[in-house]
Amino acid sequence: MTEAPLIVSVSGIRGIVGQSLTDETIQRFADAFATWLPQAARVVIARDTRPSGEAYGRLVSTALQAAGCHVIDLGICATPVAKLMVLELKAQGALILTASHNPTPWNGLKLIRADGIFLNAHDGALVESAYHESRVRTAPAPGTSESVDSDTVRKRHFERLLAAIDVDLIRGARLRAAVDPCNGAGAIYAKQLLDLLGVEAHLIHAEPNGEFAHDPEPIPENLIDLGRKVTDADCHIGFAIDPDADRVALVGADGEPLGEDLTLALAVQSVTARERGPVVTTLSTSQVVSDAATANGCPVILTPVGEVNVMDAMIAEGAVIGGEGNGGVILPTVDPGRDAAVGMALVLEAMARSRQPLYRMVGRLPRYVIEKRKVSDVDVQDQQRAIRRLLEAYPSAERHPVEDGVKLYIDGPRRCPWIHLRPSNTEPVVRIIAESESRDQAVELCDRAQEGLQG
Repeated sequence: MTEAPLIVSVSGIRGIVGQSLTDETIQRFADAFATWLPQAARVVIARDTRPSGEAYGRLVSTALQAAGCHVIDLGICATPVAKLMVLELKAQGALILTASHNPTPWNGLKLIRADGIFLNAHDGALVESAYHESRVRTAPAPGTSESVDSDTVRKRHFERLLAAIDVDLIRGARLRAAVDPCNGAGAIYAKQLLDLLGVEAHLIHAEPNGEFAHDPEPIPENLIDLGRKVTDADCHIGFAIDPDADRVALVGADGEPLGEDLTLALAVQSVTARERGPVVTTLSTSQVVSDAATANGCPVILTPVGEVNVMDAMIAEGAVIGGEGNGGVILPTVDPGRDAAVGMALVLEAMARSRQPLYRMVGRLPRYVIEKRKVSDVDVQDQQRAIRRLLEAYPSAERHPVEDGVKLYIDGPRRCPWIHLRPSNTEPVVRIIAESESRDQAVELCDRAQEGLQG
């Protein structure tokens, strides 16, 4: 396996188990996080289903207790649910062991503050500095620990979620859905959630054992099994959930993937139809999400990629909904971050309200083609060269003022076609995202940016 560096960003830390992510790394980051917390803090810990998570969880708990913290262990738990429990249990922070959509050899830590939101860049830098300096908090007495059973955790999550949607409307639609939680944390709740919503559930890869049946990122090439299940069971829709259950992608009744951005677009369409207010998403999100919001008279604010950036802007703007184009839907009345269960519920609500097949709902949305690529083995100089060449190639393009790499609207003003070039927060790659009404143009834009990256 190719050595990969430890990735530290606003999305937490990630590395390959036994290589860039070791027992020492985990313990030192837990120690560093403890120095950032108040004295005798209450700290939630949780993990996804990866095989390395249980042992790493014990290391984290031991380190936090040594620093005088009271540890509340949720065990295997979806990331959005763990974040909600920070609020419910009045904790001062959380450490969640997950590498999100990365493959099994990876694991990591997501660092959460007292409001259930990821640490921002400033606070993350403080923890990272403490990590590099090997700082440790010495407590006059060791802390304590407790565990919360999964039934209690699920109950609190479902109470918030069901109160935010029209459950009777969904139940009356008599829908059928296939779900692929990829043997991740979403397998713990997916069937129960659909049962509560009166949706006939057909699950695959639903053992929460961390043995991912395929690459766990919910992108089209990884949804073949789900597409087959949708058609075999004659389902109205399919849902693909990533390992820590903060993202969900859709498959249509014909078994074909619909693209991650449509999850958020349909959710935004549903919420803004009944509640007006700002919508927040990222520079890399499809134009179709902005179109869904503006069609209902709601303004759209774009942020750098990263859930904490979206959440902080949502709070500042009083947003009614937000999220990222990777299938991450945020409904602030439920919990403070992306939540696959929220995405599923809102899409089901939209289907029930429309009383039309999903393909017709999607057909009413503007049609765009989005091309996404990852380029490895590039450095800062390569990125600057690629940005410079894009600006030279499209001198009349409008550059978005928000800094996160560079996003250019080729024809302006802030419409398709566009291209976004940025370093990833979660993998050792540079991401290229282009969108157009024409597939050829989206591919051409990505080709030009990739050529610039590779010299």
